[in-house]
Amino acid sequence: MANKDGNSSQRGDPSNQGSNHSRMPHPSPIVKEDSIVAYEGLSYQLPSRDLEQQEYVPLLRQLCLRRGKVNSCAVSDPKTSHWAKVITAVLSLVQEQLIRGTRRSSDILACREKLFERGEKTVDDALLDICCLLECTMKSLNLYQVTAGMVIGPLIFTREDGVVIPCSLLGPEGAYIQQKWSEITVTPGAEVKFILVVQGAANFDHFGPGQRDQFLREFSCAIVTGGDGQPDIRTRAFLRKLKDSLSVPIYVLVNPDPEGLSIFCTYKFGSSEGPFDNVGLTVPDIKWIGVHLGDALDVENALDIEIGLPLTKEDVSILEGLCAKKYVMGDELLRMHIHFMMYRGLKSKIEALYYRQYPPTDYIRKAIKNQEDIQVARCVNFGRETSV
Repeated sequence: MANKDGNSSQRGDPSNQGSNHSRMPHPSPIVKEDSIVAYEGLSYQLPSRDLEQQEYVPLLRQLCLRRGKVNSCAVSDPKTSHWAKVITAVLSLVQEQLIRGTRRSSDILACREKLFERGEKTVDDALLDICCLLECTMKSLNLYQVTAGMVIGPLIFTREDGVVIPCSLLGPEGAYIQQKWSEITVTPGAEVKFILVVQGAANFDHFGPGQRDQFLREFSCAIVTGGDGQPDIRTRAFLRKLKDSLSVPIYVLVNPDPEGLSIFCTYKFGSSEGPFDNVGLTVPDIKWIGVHLGDALDVENALDIEIGLPLTKEDVSILEGLCAKKYVMGDELLRMHIHFMMYRGLKSKIEALYYRQYPPTDYIRKAIKNQEDIQVARCVNFGRETSV
């Protein structure tokens, strides 16, 4: 997509694409800033990931990126020079890694180059642009993200090398999600009726030793968290594999705030940061069971003054962004709660339930008690062996 003298680059080695040079210089262990500045004619035509270029495709049931609009950045342009240098530095490090045949996490790259003064986020943003430019996934560049995703429940994981590992042996606090798990089954004699996804490490810890055993016995489920903030690719891929392997409902419990709604949309529709790479990373049938803002605030008893928090400018921006997405507003439940949140000008947290003497376990029990899809799943799985 990048040109030299008006000619498009050849497809092939990812490190040769997107640059106006037919061949990149031999990589050094650390790319020096002055070695990048020397290429004053170096430029990139980066596909735009703006919201207007994103489209929800009903047939695929996921968010996709339309071709067309590009953003130019060049070393010679003062406005885009820094980003062009960052892109080149990351490309050089990725090329070095591909030649060596090694796999590394993206945060390792952030430690290798002084251009990345802003830290790991700079590298992640550059990698998103590079993957979009080369039309490839991060995995194909031998890169992975260090995951904050964890899972607990009566599950058995089979690695790519055939090693079988029960989830219970990976620690009483839960197991960190691994990319090498190729197969997921249910522990013999156990049952998994649904998967519960919980936002935040602190809320996941609520289901730790003691609490966890009681909760899992009562609900016959597995619990997953993507950590704090947006879920990473590994967590989303694992959740999709769980859905495909076990054929059970998946429910989400997130904070009743704009970020929580955005996290749910990422699980359901796909990431808006990486709309070019949502294949196998969405769960279209996932259900949001709460926490709903009205439940947290207890509007009838006017507790919102004590436990409600005012929306910030960033919160309003997130909600406006969700309102601008037709596929989000097409979901009646989401639309209703987004408008209610904007109308009240308030947000809250899962922990607010404690102010009402309403523990999350009781809230979950009420939310899923009459879920019809659990009953359907039990009928579908009736007579199956415990391994899926």
